[in-house]
Amino acid sequence: MGLYYDERSSIRQIALGDQKAFSEMYDRYRPVLYRFVFNILKSDDLTDDSCQEVFIKIWEDRSRLLEVVSFRYYLLTVGKNHSLNILRKILSEEKNVSDFISSYSEISNDLEECVQSNEYQCFIASVLNSLTPQTQRVFKLCRQQGLSYDEAAESMGVSKSIIKKHMVRSMKVFRLAMEKDLGIAFSTLLITSILFNI
Repeated sequence: MGLYYDERSSIRQIALGDQKAFSEMYDRYRPVLYRFVFNILKSDDLTDDSCQEVFIKIWEDRSRLLEVVSFRYYLLTVGKNHSLNILRKILSEEKNVSDFISSYSEISNDLEECVQSNEYQCFIASVLNSLTPQTQRVFKLCRQQGLSYDEAAESMGVSKSIIKKHMVRSMKVFRLAMEKDLGIAFSTLLITSILFNI
């Protein structure tokens, strides 16, 4: 698996069910897949699970490898699609939406992650700006400052049900915006990852 590693030969062997060749391919490309998927999911646990599931899927569909020109591109494409499916599931809950948004508040020193983080920060800011001032304030109190609904209600002098109504509204707006825009962002992320040779 060193200097003379023959990927085309390995792909053919894997397609024919060679588990040793698959194991070598796994060891060679798992770090690449992990970094790529983590940039999407921002969670070690989710990334570990996703990587395992992606390689299992590739093994189960190994006969398709005979049509693959670049294993790296194929792997990242499957990884991107699988990760997006995971996001669609976790974004169905309010808490997961807010956790996803909060994950992009951290500043990274890595150039590539910085570029991606800025892209998502701009996305989040644009969605926030589309909310009414009152809903923006509620969102910032509950999700950016970490106040409970009761604490936010007391701070604003309104009822807890009003706070909840604003949060439901903001989560709906974020969810719709993510479904509309993030597919494009993640397609860009795939291209960026290949160009940066992660």
